[in-house]
Amino acid sequence: MPATYEPIATTTLGTAAFSVTFSSIPSTYTDLILVVNGSTTVGSGSRLRIGNGSVDTGSNYSFTFLEGTGTTSNTFRNSNIDYLQMNNFSQFAPAPTYNTTEIVQIMNYSNTTTYKTLIQRSNLAQTGVSTMVGLWRSTSAVNVLTYYCSNATTFEAGFTATLYGIKAA
Repeated sequence: MPATYEPIATTTLGTAAFSVTFSSIPSTYTDLILVVNGSTTVGSGSRLRIGNGSVDTGSNYSFTFLEGTGTTSNTFRNSNIDYLQMNNFSQFAPAPTYNTTEIVQIMNYSNTTTYKTLIQRSNLAQTGVSTMVGLWRSTSAVNVLTYYCSNATTFEAGFTATLYGIKAA
């Protein structure tokens, strides 16, 4: 039997907001998948923090980020930082463009013997694609996550975020 995606929770913003948080995430799955779709008040990137009980704001994250437009490319990495870069500064387009989709996979999120590895993919027709591989240096099970804007902007009303769990085969 193949692995199965099961929706855990969905948030659709009725008004603009800086962040979306999922808490009390059950530990009954093997991996988590976060799918977001929407826009911001001005072009902005996004970030992610995860944790156990509360999101970790310490310098326990590392990531390598790649992006391309078809004609240019960019890469950067960061370690010992307090967030994971989900997409770059201009990846989310200002309203009314609602065509940004981002998918984040948190592997082995409930395992308490390993650090947590994440993979991100995003696509915006106007600016290109990006991917990130990240690490949260903690063996704690993930039961809370916050996805937020990377500067002083907000996600527009209508922005959606859905968290899925993957059942083992």
